[in-house]
Amino acid sequence: MQFRRTGRGRLLLLAFLVLSLVVITLDFRSGVDGPLETAKDISTTIVAPIQRGVTTVFRPVGNFFSSLGDLSTLRADNEELREQVTELSTQIEQAEAIQAENARLHEILDLDESYTTMDRVTATVIADIPNNYRWAVRIDRGSNDGIETDMAVVAPEGLVGKIISVQPDSSIVLLLIDPGAAAHSRIKEKGFVGTVRGNGADQTLSMIGIHPEANVKEGDEVVTAGYDLAIFPPSIPVGEVVSAVGEGADVEQDIEVEPWVDFNSLDFVQVLLESGPRLETEPQKDRGGNR
Repeated sequence: MQFRRTGRGRLLLLAFLVLSLVVITLDFRSGVDGPLETAKDISTTIVAPIQRGVTTVFRPVGNFFSSLGDLSTLRADNEELREQVTELSTQIEQAEAIQAENARLHEILDLDESYTTMDRVTATVIADIPNNYRWAVRIDRGSNDGIETDMAVVAPEGLVGKIISVQPDSSIVLLLIDPGAAAHSRIKEKGFVGTVRGNGADQTLSMIGIHPEANVKEGDEVVTAGYDLAIFPPSIPVGEVVSAVGEGADVEQDIEVEPWVDFNSLDFVQVLLESGPRLETEPQKDRGGNR
């Protein structure tokens, strides 16, 4: 009996829905108020919630199947966006590298110390030299550019070293940190003169020949003295005193100098083309005239 009542109820609901649709259709076609108006209102009131329920249930399903059609397009768009991001990232990295290189070149070309009024050639460091010299580099300029041995090599921060070997298109620079390298130098503000020598990579420079009673202190600046057979012009920055120890009985002070140049990251350098002959001749004439 329960089954029959349930089936009869469903049939009545279906019949009522059909009747409601017929009433609404007839009223719509009539276009005027009439006896069907009241029936239409009642039908609309009953049918509207059912329509909303059906729409609520089936709309997500429709949206789901609709989205399946767009899935391949979304994947293609996503892949294209990924490629654009990768390309833009590469362009940004390249732009940053170019900007850093340009900034470095500006530093090279805007050196404002007096020695930079000399003729010079800007060169790129292209390789370390593992043979013969432990701390030397090769640059991409040589005799075709006017470079000769014993010419001074500088960076914006200060003294790098000197040319020890020249070929038409390249040269070898012995770095100041090499134990075989040396440069006559002085304490900038106090005038004490000595010699700076290298101790290898990641080591401070040693300054020798300074009297033990000379007032050398941590933080004093060291520059070239210009007495090194004219290889190094005067006043090229060398570094900063980080330690100065000396007693009255000592022959000289034990002075350590931190170089201004970072020898582990050399990229561009300048070779002073006027080092040597011009600087060697003039001081010798002066010294001879003073005798």
